Amino acid sequence: MGKKQENKVEELEKKVSDLEKKVIDYDNQLKRAVADYQNLEKRISEGRSELTNFVGGELIKRMLPVLDHLEQALTGVSEQERQSGWAKGVELAVKEFTQVLQSEGLEEIVVSGEFNPALQEAVDTREGDDNIILEVVRKGYTLNGRVLRPTQVVVGRKQPEKETQEQMEKTVDTGDYA
Repeated sequence: MGKKQENKVEELEKKVSDLEKKVIDYDNQLKRAVADYQNLEKRISEGRSELTNFVGGELIKRMLPVLDHLEQALTGVSEQERQSGWAKGVELAVKEFTQVLQSEGLEEIVVSGEFNPALQEAVDTREGDDNIILEVVRKGYTLNGRVLRPTQVVVGRKQPEKETQEQMEKTVDTGDYA
């Protein structure tokens, strides 16, 4: 082979090598683009799901006062009235309404003895054992594991000992906060 043919062969081999590199580069770009697209589809799907849950949660949140009022109406019913048709109807409505809300993921927050600020909101304090729930003012609920409305409670607190209370009064009177 002549020098010209050798140069042409080398030139063609170089072009083939360059083209192979471009093919590999384009293949990698295509794979990244497909992966980005799949990730975008997942994010859009998750976003739609979150939006649906949010809208459903807001609707349920707006329905909770209705449930509260119906339950409150039943607490004031005497035993004689409880046997009447309207009271039985309200009880059935509350039961069915509660079942529908539960089927959507609503759960009542169970109140244990100790105050938990992640699940409860203290609306008042009274003398009693420190940090212990004394009374439930309004029921709280979770929706699919997230707090939708915290339980409103009255929490106990120990009265300060007489010596501490006198010291606090003296501080207020004298303005000596040091």
